[in-house]
Amino acid sequence: MDKVPSVLTIEAPDHSLETTGLPDRLPWNRLSAESLCDLLGPATLVSLSRDEEVGSDIGIVVSGAFAVQRELSDGRRVLCSLFHEGDLVDVRRSERIRQGRLIALKDSEFLMLDEDQIETCIKRHSDIAGAFITQQGTHFARMRDHVTDLACKTPFERLASVLFEFKRWPRRQSKIRDADTVHIPIMRIDIADYIGVKPETVSRAIRKLEQEKRIAIPRSDQVFMIDVPAMRQIANGGRPRQSTRRA
Repeated sequence: MDKVPSVLTIEAPDHSLETTGLPDRLPWNRLSAESLCDLLGPATLVSLSRDEEVGSDIGIVVSGAFAVQRELSDGRRVLCSLFHEGDLVDVRRSERIRQGRLIALKDSEFLMLDEDQIETCIKRHSDIAGAFITQQGTHFARMRDHVTDLACKTPFERLASVLFEFKRWPRRQSKIRDADTVHIPIMRIDIADYIGVKPETVSRAIRKLEQEKRIAIPRSDQVFMIDVPAMRQIANGGRPRQSTRRA
């Protein structure tokens, strides 16, 4: 029997983020009390385990990590986009059919929003409309960068790029205090499916960067960037494929 995600219906909040489960991050912590009440009154908070599908087309990531997963005709798994704490996820209408399934990549929480209520709130509250525009713009920028990585960069460059992407994810200061330490929020197999390589390619690239003293691995879910400028150069296209042609 399939596991049923745990569900908590959110009552109309008493004017604070603490009562809603919504992350205390921009742009959500800029919403007025009235906007929060209208937007989150009919919302539902769902807890999911790895590989469970979100039963909603739109919502906000409260904790954990999510991805749009697509399976190609030959069986390959592709993660089209990643979402972290505080992200607005909007895969409504035909977009979801084209892109695939919205799944959790680890134990996570997702605040499912009511689609009809969203349209009403956007018309009624300018701060909600602004928050949605900001979030969608941020996501489009990340997707644009990711498309460039897949189209133009080598596996080493893609790995370096995704490390800097993870570096920009929300940080929990109690766990990581060093600015050059990157928390790896997902499994290596997920990283491979996100950057379009095999898992062994990810492991090989990590070992090579360790040998070159570019990075260190203090624990399995962390990467310490020893040489940040060098890693940034690699991420920006500084590690092209070696030519096999002879002069």
